[in-house]
Amino acid sequence: MPINLPYLRRSLWRLLGNSSLQELCEKEWTVAPACVTTTRPALYIPGALDNITASSATSNLEQEMRRIKGGRTEHAATIARALADVTLSDGYLYKQGVKIPVSIQKEQLVIDRQPTARKEVAVLACGLTDIQFFGHWMTDGLPLLMAARDLGPPIRNAATLTGHQKEYLSMLNLGYDPFTAGKIGKLILLEDYGQNNYKRDRYQAMRAHFREVAPKPEHPGALLLRGTSGVVTPDAQGNRRILVNEAEIADYLQSIGFQLIDSTKQSAREIVEKTSGSKIIIGVEGSQIPHGLFTMADNGALINIFPPFHFNNVLKGQTDCMEMHYAFTIGEVCQGGFRLPLDTLKKTLDLVAAKTA
Repeated sequence: MPINLPYLRRSLWRLLGNSSLQELCEKEWTVAPACVTTTRPALYIPGALDNITASSATSNLEQEMRRIKGGRTEHAATIARALADVTLSDGYLYKQGVKIPVSIQKEQLVIDRQPTARKEVAVLACGLTDIQFFGHWMTDGLPLLMAARDLGPPIRNAATLTGHQKEYLSMLNLGYDPFTAGKIGKLILLEDYGQNNYKRDRYQAMRAHFREVAPKPEHPGALLLRGTSGVVTPDAQGNRRILVNEAEIADYLQSIGFQLIDSTKQSAREIVEKTSGSKIIIGVEGSQIPHGLFTMADNGALINIFPPFHFNNVLKGQTDCMEMHYAFTIGEVCQGGFRLPLDTLKKTLDLVAAKTA
């Protein structure tokens, strides 16, 4: 089996002196400017914050409190950078002493085959987060792909797309270039984390596509079931993000007109059809929630259900950008996970209904 030559060359370049990515860029330009907006505060019932004990492992409570506060918010610009003579090999991009991972797999000295293909221009259309988590692919990866295709052929790693991902790409008339290894004459990298006006335009374009797929009138909402998907293993403190009374919650919501969505059993098109026009999208925070993010009715609301030990309002940025409402409710720790009292749910729904009327 062949040696990973780009990997070895990078090691040699590092011995000669390590340049930064910015130093190696041939060109940098602003695709969309930064902006400042005034965002709504999150909606939650009195006393909810008293139950919170911890954020997610990737955040902290100070950051989460800033997220839910609303008010004056600065949004970063979308920036493009061009690199010349880059090699994509075994899930990593190499340029002299710099490497850019596009795979979560560890670099290997020995690889299946040397990359021999060549691409004159390519735009990286994936990041480490959206290749790991479906929810981030929906909220970050798809808008990034839309921006990338305007600059050149969009590429990603060689990982196989899921059935849902393939369906969404088809519904949105999007796709990736098949190039996954070889030499690239000019590689364009996008810095696109800001919820700026350009991001809003892409979100709205996605919403318009989904409306064409499933033009539905407004209805009460949809519960995106979490079940035990991705949360069976306890965290470092022994907590499980399992809503033990999810069936009780589902029965109640269905009784007041909500659709029940099980993303492990339904196709992406079925989910779009059932969530389209939802006044409320609700569920335990997780990767299944973005299934309903872009199909909500105008002026709709997202309600995240959190365990006390995993307060993570990452989707507030997206709802703010689309001028949607964002709400949350906090459950109680119990044997096997956590539970949400039905009375707490009803009070939260009443609050959201009053604010979105």
